[in-house]
Amino acid sequence: MLTVRGKRDGGMWDCICDCGNPSVASTTQLKYKSKKSCGCLRRKSPPNMIDIAGNRYGMLTVIARAGSTDKDNATWLCRCDCGKEIPVNGTTLRRGQAVSCGCQRIDQARNAREILRTEKTVDGVPLPLLTKKVRSDSKTGHKGIYKRVRKGREYYEINITVKGKRMYASAVTLEDAIEKRKQLEEKYHKPLIDKHKETPPTN
Repeated sequence: MLTVRGKRDGGMWDCICDCGNPSVASTTQLKYKSKKSCGCLRRKSPPNMIDIAGNRYGMLTVIARAGSTDKDNATWLCRCDCGKEIPVNGTTLRRGQAVSCGCQRIDQARNAREILRTEKTVDGVPLPLLTKKVRSDSKTGHKGIYKRVRKGREYYEINITVKGKRMYASAVTLEDAIEKRKQLEEKYHKPLIDKHKETPPTN
């Protein structure tokens, strides 16, 4: 059995096994008793089991064995370059599916926002919003065109957003709605897209 000795960052706990070996367990593992030892209670590991302690995967450095999953796959305690320690499935590490504690995704999102602001925005308008494809749940199959019913009469509503302001138009048939939407895009969106094409790169 495991005895808790102290708390780590990331919801992990330092433990000591009855056999005398140190171990690391998560709050969930301790709460549901899914991890009962340092590993000495499990069946003997096969001779070809890969020991990856000390290996580096992206921003993660493997420190020590941390237990097993419900399917008896090895988990390893890893330290990220940012300083945080987390348990990671060994297979996930070897396949390159885990390369950080999650901080890398935060940096990637921050960089993407900066690129959007500095390279893909014209007059305060993010261009990807203008050129994105029609939503998969669209009932008309056309961006900015919606089928409406008012007082028992069907019609099509067209809307377009320009610099945060949404403007509306209407049409009786879908064909007319498509044509009106194209006219609005030509008037309001195309000048911004053309201006971006004509702007030289900043780097």
